[in-house]
Amino acid sequence: MDSLSQRLRIRESQLPFYLVFSQSMASIAPLSSVSAYLTVTLLTAGTSSGLATILGVLMYSTWAYIGYRFSKLYPSEGGTYTFARNIFGPRLSSAVGWIYWGSYVFYMVSTLTYLAGFLLQFYNTPPVVSKVLEVAVPSLIILIMIAGVRPPLFYGLITSVLEMLFIVVLGLQVIRLDGINLVVPPKGSVYQLLTGSIVASFTVAGGGASFFLGKEAKGKGRAVGMAYIMAFISASIIMIFSAFFLVSASKNVVGGLTNLVNTGFPGLIVAKLYLGEPFATIMFLLTVNSLIGSLIAAYVSVSRLTLSLNGISLSRSVFAVGAVFFTSAVTIALSDQFSMAYEYFLIFSLFSLFISHTLLSIGYSKLSLRNGYHIKDFLLGLVSASVMIGGLYSTYLTTGPIALLGIVVVVGLGLTGLVISSFNFTEGQGK
Repeated sequence: MDSLSQRLRIRESQLPFYLVFSQSMASIAPLSSVSAYLTVTLLTAGTSSGLATILGVLMYSTWAYIGYRFSKLYPSEGGTYTFARNIFGPRLSSAVGWIYWGSYVFYMVSTLTYLAGFLLQFYNTPPVVSKVLEVAVPSLIILIMIAGVRPPLFYGLITSVLEMLFIVVLGLQVIRLDGINLVVPPKGSVYQLLTGSIVASFTVAGGGASFFLGKEAKGKGRAVGMAYIMAFISASIIMIFSAFFLVSASKNVVGGLTNLVNTGFPGLIVAKLYLGEPFATIMFLLTVNSLIGSLIAAYVSVSRLTLSLNGISLSRSVFAVGAVFFTSAVTIALSDQFSMAYEYFLIFSLFSLFISHTLLSIGYSKLSLRNGYHIKDFLLGLVSASVMIGGLYSTYLTTGPIALLGIVVVVGLGLTGLVISSFNFTEGQGK
């Protein structure tokens, strides 16, 4: 354990800017976001997905700026929990931290389940392969983590650039052959559009993984903040572009957009249709790589968050997160409920993430008053919180019972944080 702790120790001011940027991009994972999460936007917003994605990016941009400011002010290995600790008291900051912890763990489970249970069906693999991979992939990632192998950030940077390049090439081919309609009036209900928007926000939300590199980054908070914003802007452009060209390409798919979305991997179907099997195969492999890279980036982040929340060593945090991740994966594999697990854990992650961001946005308004910031900072925090609450409410109206369960899960995480912080506070008084 001591040797593992030594290998995993946080080395201050060691990471150059481009590797911090790589961590943000690996967590966003352009191709996996297009495959796993933009698909949900297409499902809910339909032909208005381009507009929904633009709205989603605008909605999330308010938090992106707040996250940028926080990361510059409070560079650390604790990320958003450190932000909360500098705004709220120990109990509320613990609640926010545990809610954010849940968003990462649920994201890991939903991403793994998409990889094993959905993406592989592009090649019609037998169900047993999905079950094996649902257990094998987390086992491999956990072994890598407990071996003390550091994430290959330079490799992640190269593959992230390749992912974006493949998306651009595919999109340009669709536009060259079919054109693109940039003016798409909203169809369906406003709530469906807003639900599509909040899910689109989710596709560009992973860049906060770099918040946990605040101590290691050369330039500390300044480097982390800039890497985060650059990753957010890059991913936003790619997601908006993807939404528009996928809707345009759906006109050439039998059954239209509905059938394209129901495949579970619209990007790969369009790639095969417009650029042939070899291109689609390479894109498939890059998507698998993207999903695994995103899982590793999330694992690194949530391990550091666990360290900050509980005050245990990083090696113990790695084991604790691995135990939760592996247990969830085995349970899903044995139950054979991939579709239900993906849907539920996606909603859990989405609600956990945006409720924690809502609380931090309100905290930013509080901080602006305390530190004498400009009135625009105070209003920005309130606007950020309001648009997230509005998006989550629309998601509740669209998804119903699952959203209610998501809210219950978030409340449970928050209460866990309150109880743990109260225990630690009482223990501290006893000393």
